[in-house]
Amino acid sequence: MKSIERPFPLLPDQIKILQQRGLMINDLEETNHYLAHVGFFRLAEYWQFLQKENIRNAFISGATFDQVIDLYNFDRELRLLLLDALERIEVSFRAIMINMMCPVYGSNWFTNKTIFFSEERLSGVIETINRELERSDEVFIKQHDKQKSGFEHPPAWETLRILSFGTLSKIYRNIRNDIREKKIISNLYGLPEEKWLQSWVQVVSILRNYCAHHSLICYRMFLSRPKEIRRTKLPWIKNIPDGSRVESKQLYYQICIVRYLLHTASPGNDFSYRLMELLVKYRGIDLEKMGFLENWDEEDLWQ
Repeated sequence: MKSIERPFPLLPDQIKILQQRGLMINDLEETNHYLAHVGFFRLAEYWQFLQKENIRNAFISGATFDQVIDLYNFDRELRLLLLDALERIEVSFRAIMINMMCPVYGSNWFTNKTIFFSEERLSGVIETINRELERSDEVFIKQHDKQKSGFEHPPAWETLRILSFGTLSKIYRNIRNDIREKKIISNLYGLPEEKWLQSWVQVVSILRNYCAHHSLICYRMFLSRPKEIRRTKLPWIKNIPDGSRVESKQLYYQICIVRYLLHTASPGNDFSYRLMELLVKYRGIDLEKMGFLENWDEEDLWQ
């Protein structure tokens, strides 16, 4: 089958395309800058929300390039805010896993088949660990002496430091539920059972990946629904998004979980204040599109 080369539009053509589709451009110099340094197809992720549903590529009446940039800048600042919070949670979760598991199950507990549900999942995790160890240039990894230590891998307090949050969440999920430390770890985060922490760290891991790869966050529909909880040890929300509705897969519910885990990971943090400050700065952002519920800011979680 003969391939058809798709021509790439030059900057002047990109501006013409947007104008022909009905987007108002007030500042040609600024528009050129964003198209050159951010990119037409990256910005398309944002201007899609200003387009008509029933006419392909056509913009709604009155839509402006300034609105596109506001949404883009809001999303960028939101990612930076979330990355700061997610880093605190990741560092905390890693430290707690090490502190709880090592004294009881040894320095290399993460390879111990007896404490995990699935050997197949464990093998997959060990393959990931081996790849990460091989490409790591950290001094504390390079200094590991297999002959002297008697272990193939560096101890958990070194190995787990180079693993992604996604891999850490897989390790936790695979720990057997009758391992008491698994429940203790969930209790430390104000959650009654490990099943909630399993769900919530997966949410955090996915959200972190999107943020780290500069993906659109604000109006995204997430694939996974966080496990619902009503009674908690720490301040939580009373108005919980219905699991059968889209709100449960939108950003608001995801960041509620981030805020809750921060109670433990970073007491006294200013995440709530900084989020509200950001929403005030960008008043044109559609909170409903992010799943924010009525009077959300009056919930105990956000005080």
